[in-house]
Amino acid sequence: MKTDSGYTYKSNRNPGMLRIDWDCLFRDLFREWWLILLTGVTAALLTGAVFQLRYVPEYTAKTTFVISQTGFSYSQVSGNLAQAETTTEQFKQVVNSSILQKQVCEDLGLSGFGASVSIDTIESSNLMVMEVTSSSPKMAYEISRSVIDNSMELMGYFLNGVTMKELQSTVIPEQPSNPLNLARYMGYAAVAGILVMIFILALISIYKDTIKNVEDVSLKVDTKLLGTVYYEKKRKHGSKKAAKKFSLLLTNPMLSFMYVESYRMVATRVRFAMDAEDRKVLLVTSVSENEGKSTAAANIAVALAQEGKNVLLVDCDFRKPAQYKIFKSRCPRNCDFCISVSQKQVVKAIKLDQVPGLSVVFGKKPIGSQLDKDSFAYLEKIVKSMRKQHDYVILDTSPMAFVADTEEYAGLADASLLVIRQDVMETCYINDAIDTLENTGTKLIGCVFNGVRRGLMEKTGAYANYGAGSYSKYSHYNKSGSKAGN
Repeated sequence: MKTDSGYTYKSNRNPGMLRIDWDCLFRDLFREWWLILLTGVTAALLTGAVFQLRYVPEYTAKTTFVISQTGFSYSQVSGNLAQAETTTEQFKQVVNSSILQKQVCEDLGLSGFGASVSIDTIESSNLMVMEVTSSSPKMAYEISRSVIDNSMELMGYFLNGVTMKELQSTVIPEQPSNPLNLARYMGYAAVAGILVMIFILALISIYKDTIKNVEDVSLKVDTKLLGTVYYEKKRKHGSKKAAKKFSLLLTNPMLSFMYVESYRMVATRVRFAMDAEDRKVLLVTSVSENEGKSTAAANIAVALAQEGKNVLLVDCDFRKPAQYKIFKSRCPRNCDFCISVSQKQVVKAIKLDQVPGLSVVFGKKPIGSQLDKDSFAYLEKIVKSMRKQHDYVILDTSPMAFVADTEEYAGLADASLLVIRQDVMETCYINDAIDTLENTGTKLIGCVFNGVRRGLMEKTGAYANYGAGSYSKYSHYNKSGSKAGN
């Protein structure tokens, strides 16, 4: 399938079918927990601010009347129900008349009747309730009293043989009749904001065209998969301080069996691919930084040395050297590799006692610019000299997305290996890097799918998923490392 970036990757999927990797989706959401929480808090605060700005408190003064026919006892309310309903309707007409409202405004010195009046009977009783609502508790009380005082004179025309007396007098209201429940509305807003942000992040995660699982490697990436390396957590062995000292090198006995065997499988496949065409110098790179290419280069070198090979590992990432951190070693005084190359001094490989057969050449002082022509020629001379003394030479180079150094260093190598970290770089950039490596004339032997998190439903004890597949994929090789039948 052709894309705008110009690369083509194979796909046997149905174009209209959307595949969701739930593990990557949940990890993406968990990774952005702070953004989800911040969205909820922001939505709650904005809602609270808007409601407070628009909130107008209202106060209701309430008065209760008892209505009865003259000569009846108050206790005999059943005989007064019909009269109570009739009197209530008459009282509504009086209170809502413009004459009464004008009289109230004159009494209180108001420019307008700034209140609402509600009059109704209590069901199955001869009680009538009048409620006057205004923006001020004092105003609600005063309007209520003025309405009662002025309406009684007008009601005299209707109260023939009927009495209407106050059962519960009017009092000044102390609390608003429309209290603002900010906590409830802010809670609703927070939940809505969180759900909206989760939905947006989920869509971004689903439609993000990264390499999320082993199947994506085979479907999208234009090179073969040499192995899958699962994520190894440093902090499981102690505090943050201990995690900084914890090494992911294969020589560390604290590493998990799955992690160690994954790299041994990768190293074996690298050896098969290199030996098939008598290649000795391998360039290891990645598209972006923090994809684990330096650790991959170091562990492949260690695994090959543990197979009895004479291996040299060279840190060619001059802008950001990392091998000295991985091996927890100090460079010999006045023998920093970066300085040695630029000053054309003799570069000496360091023999590692803990890994017989492995030599390393690295520096710890980064340089801020690309090697000049003379320094690069000297580096090329070093690599040519050292390849004669070792079975394999592994070059750890800079990420391809940031600098163009790797394209130049590819001319020093016989083969190249690309490290791809799960769910980091988009497919288009990965395949562009693959095209760049292939255009240098260096054989790209494959890729390593690194930092893969095991699925929530996977059995951690299953060994069949190590590497790119089961041991059956090695069946076409014999124990000596050559293809069966040759």
